[in-house]
Amino acid sequence: MKTERLSVKLLALLLSLLTLLSFASCEQKAPDETTGAETTSEITTADEITTAVETTAQEPAKYTVRLNAPSGTSVHTEVQAKYLADKDPLSQKNYLRPAYSAKSVSYDDNPGTIEFGQPTTVTLSWDVETELSESDVRAFSLRIWRGSRSGKPMITETLSKATKSYVLSNLYIGETYVWTVTAIDGDGVSYPSAEGSFKTDAQGPRNLTVDGVTNVRDLGGWATEDGGRVRQGLLFRGSKLVQNGSSTKLLITPDGIETMCNEFGIKTEIDLREKEKLGKLTSSPLGGTVNFYSCPMDDNAALFFTEENNMASVRAVFAVLADESNYPVYFHCSIGTDRTGLIAWLVNGLCGVTENDLWRDYIFSNFGKINGKRSTGIKDAYVDKLKSAQGKTFAEQIYNYLKDTVKVPEVDLRAVIRIMKEPAATNP
Repeated sequence: MKTERLSVKLLALLLSLLTLLSFASCEQKAPDETTGAETTSEITTADEITTAVETTAQEPAKYTVRLNAPSGTSVHTEVQAKYLADKDPLSQKNYLRPAYSAKSVSYDDNPGTIEFGQPTTVTLSWDVETELSESDVRAFSLRIWRGSRSGKPMITETLSKATKSYVLSNLYIGETYVWTVTAIDGDGVSYPSAEGSFKTDAQGPRNLTVDGVTNVRDLGGWATEDGGRVRQGLLFRGSKLVQNGSSTKLLITPDGIETMCNEFGIKTEIDLREKEKLGKLTSSPLGGTVNFYSCPMDDNAALFFTEENNMASVRAVFAVLADESNYPVYFHCSIGTDRTGLIAWLVNGLCGVTENDLWRDYIFSNFGKINGKRSTGIKDAYVDKLKSAQGKTFAEQIYNYLKDTVKVPEVDLRAVIRIMKEPAATNP
């Protein structure tokens, strides 16, 4: 009996050994699911096992992208910043004289002959840290958001591995920018940086660079007396885009058109020049998709508010600005100071910008290449006239003057204020 039990156990053990040997001899590795390639079907030695593990587990090169502090946060040059810090908005000559002298030119004899009105730029830069070689970095991906890191970035650029900086221009004032840089290696593996951010100074004006055009500014950015702010990115002022008397001699360059159309997104151009200055111009040089309105105004400031000269055109301008579908809008006369300055004064004044800041925006034109200079000549021409109207605030006086004297419909005035004015922030 014991012999039979022993035989059964031996038989069972023998069957188990045969099953294991059969499994070992028939086993074959499946294709690698990651690469799709087949691996070795049989490994028999410890050395071969070690070699195979090192080959498949080798990690790609590791990189750390470090963002540097931006080159600055002000959109204004040193000369502009000194003027803007002065409490007197009429003091621009004190800062332009030494700037002209540095270029061996007399400001008093040659005002408006040198371009000092364009903003400065902000440079973003980064470095790569690695214990390996940087040669495996294939490219960098730069992303920049305005406001917060949400939604689609305002800028997405793929840069060469040799590029470790990027220049920003035409920045919004008083705005936060968020940015990241991602290194991409030869295998397409990404190594993102930490998030970087900076905030630009809030001092107006938001002066801009448009190639071929001078004296360009955003009407937005200025604070209002009730704690609000004029919206940026909607209404732009500047000089003419085409030579006076011609429809074909462009002053704005292809790069300038690119800035206007793709960066600013201009949908409408309002030309305030007299009809004889337009030549045969009937459409915007910015392209066929841009609305073009001719609202001719006499350039004699003393005649700005007379029916036979400019009142009809002022009404026409406000009719265009009252239509939200027209924005962003670019408006101009010849050099962007007088007729353009009047419209800028009216719109920002309606929104509640202080008289001091309205003067500052007007006088800032002296930093542009306007071939002349502007001072207080508009005071008698229209500032005092606006202040003669009824109203507890300057904004109310401008509103009432436009309504009662110029006959701008109230529906247009209210629409422009609604579109252009950003109300004061409310605490939750």
